[in-house]
Amino acid sequence: MRSASIRLSLALACLYAGSLTLQVQAQTDAANAEYEVRMHWSLYYENWKNKNWQDAVQDLNWILTNAPGFPRDSDSNFERAIDIYEALADAETDPVRKRVWLDSALSVFDRVIPVLQGAGAEVDPFVWTRDKGRFIQTHIAHLDDIKEEAIVAYREAYDMAPERINPYYLDVLINELYQAGDIGGALDFLRELQHRRGEETEIDNLIRKYFVVIPPDEQIAFLEDQHNANPDDPEITLQLFELYQQEAYRDEMLGLAPKVLAMEPSAPTLRLLMKMYVEDGDNEQALELFEQLSALPDIELLAQDHYNIGLAYQDMEEYRSARDSYNQAVSLDENFTPAARAVPDLYSTVVARCGVADREQAAVFWLIADAYARIGDNDGAARMATAFPTAEDVFYVSRWNNGESTQVSYSCRGLTISGTTTVRQR
Repeated sequence: MRSASIRLSLALACLYAGSLTLQVQAQTDAANAEYEVRMHWSLYYENWKNKNWQDAVQDLNWILTNAPGFPRDSDSNFERAIDIYEALADAETDPVRKRVWLDSALSVFDRVIPVLQGAGAEVDPFVWTRDKGRFIQTHIAHLDDIKEEAIVAYREAYDMAPERINPYYLDVLINELYQAGDIGGALDFLRELQHRRGEETEIDNLIRKYFVVIPPDEQIAFLEDQHNANPDDPEITLQLFELYQQEAYRDEMLGLAPKVLAMEPSAPTLRLLMKMYVEDGDNEQALELFEQLSALPDIELLAQDHYNIGLAYQDMEEYRSARDSYNQAVSLDENFTPAARAVPDLYSTVVARCGVADREQAAVFWLIADAYARIGDNDGAARMATAFPTAEDVFYVSRWNNGESTQVSYSCRGLTISGTTTVRQR
């Protein structure tokens, strides 16, 4: 019995000793592995720091294969690899060998993201993707056969983080589309940029730059295709409407107007269309838009608004409403000359239409001349003077005396022109 116990103790002792040996061996192996990593890293790092590019390559490759994120789980080893390969390429005079080093750098760009993500190290895919495009573009004289990869890289970077990419790279992307004749693609991308980052000055300038070089007819044709495919898309509709406006596509604007008003009845749009409807004699529609404009929250009606609607009323022969609108425009802006002139012009138009029935009615020309004189229109006043009552007329109207004041009142189609004036003769 005692013999069996001794044998068991010896077995346990051997087992413990073996386990201890394995632990020691594992610790030794780990220490050796860490030493090896540090050794290769130090060797390449010193050579990199001292610009001994060729001497750094072997140890660097070992690190990129065995400990890519060492020592801080970052992408610094890959960044230095790009430095080394680029420096070796720049120093090479043989174009074949130069291309070998450039291809080595490109292989680093292709490896860095999956390798570091797999190792759990820190890496920014956007930066590395964008920088690959920039690297190709920098060395385009020797990488011309893969220049499309630069465009692909910039587009991938944009798709990853549209708000981060610099306008320079966006310019490259748009220019590539434009030079390839893909006007639709360029316009589509510009519209996307306008939606995403149009408030940025550089982006706005970029958009304007290409809208200058892309012919308006091509822009319109593209947007019309887009609108036909997406008739309820407010962004496309409003952009097309704005382009119609810029290029004076009047009929097309009016055709699109109802949809635009349903989508976004803004003050500028209402004002623009109201003016157009007045010019076209579509006065009922103009009046309807004026009502919509007046009903907008926090709206401040302008002198131009009242003037335009006065023109509509005058065309409809609603002369009193026309005069009230012109006067309202002047009350808002006394320097708004079109409205100030519109009042005596309206008077002369009405009198010409209704005529004067007797000597006393001819006195209305005194009032109209006064109205022209008040706005400094001496020519208008002189024209009215040719229709003043004659000396005979003044003689036969007992209450008229040259140079004295008199009351005058004239009515035609709901409009009354009245006031105090001075008696004078033709």
